[in-house]
Amino acid sequence: MSNVLQPIKEPNAVMQPSGDAQQKKKSFVPSDFDFGKKLGQGRFGTVFLGREKKNNFTLAIKVMYKTMLTHDQTLLQMKREIELQYFLLHKNILILYGFFDDLNHVYILLEACQLGSLFKILRDNKCLTVHRATYVIDCMADALNYCHVRHVIHRDIKPENILLTEQFEPKLADFGWAVHAVSTSRETLCGTPDYLSPEMLNSDNNHAHTFKIDNWAIGVLYYECLTGQTPFYSKDQTMTFRNIQHARIQPHSKIPEGAMNVIRGLLTIDVEKRSELNDVRNDEFIRGQVEKYNTNMSIRRGAK
Repeated sequence: MSNVLQPIKEPNAVMQPSGDAQQKKKSFVPSDFDFGKKLGQGRFGTVFLGREKKNNFTLAIKVMYKTMLTHDQTLLQMKREIELQYFLLHKNILILYGFFDDLNHVYILLEACQLGSLFKILRDNKCLTVHRATYVIDCMADALNYCHVRHVIHRDIKPENILLTEQFEPKLADFGWAVHAVSTSRETLCGTPDYLSPEMLNSDNNHAHTFKIDNWAIGVLYYECLTGQTPFYSKDQTMTFRNIQHARIQPHSKIPEGAMNVIRGLLTIDVEKRSELNDVRNDEFIRGQVEKYNTNMSIRRGAK
């Protein structure tokens, strides 16, 4: 494991131990942190709310068990998450401050998102208001466009991988399936079934996947935020895949016409005709709903 866990570079300044700049900076150890409530549980570890004692800095600490990281694919996903996410600096991408390990665990230091995942919000509330759902989509389109310009495809957009701060600021997380498009083959079938694009399901398609698989997923996400369900869902997964391959979007009364037009543009089978993320962000309906959301937030802050 030691060759995997060499620091890419020092953690962000706010996370660096104080002391003489000429002295060698010590690595973090678990006792440098207070571990608070559990924020989430995954197959390979647990995420805790934490506090770095020296700077009284609140963060999330992802604790992964080394015994679960023996499989090559799992190890590769962890390396991708660290290597890609560390260098992606955008207001709607979860900050990865650094990482360290001990005998039994790998600790990844992340930005704290107190509201948890978008999945949890949707589970508890069924769906979001139109302007709130649109704000999330606008932020994710901006974050993904930032990634795409830097040749990074996320490949696993879904509510579980979008975290929310106390101010309901969405943060794109979990880059374990992401790839750097200029250096890696992208023909692997990955992601969540309901969010897969037609080209990912087409076994006759020998072409590498493009950035547009993320665009498709944003269309699915918008639909789910507005309705609480995915557009192609069927109890029979084979039928779900068939619906995806033919872009058979289930109509829903909760979706305004302007939002449905955006969704249809993103859920277009022809990759070349599928909406660009900048076009989504510049759409008149999107801009109007985002402005409404920002106005409502300003009023709420002013009332406090």
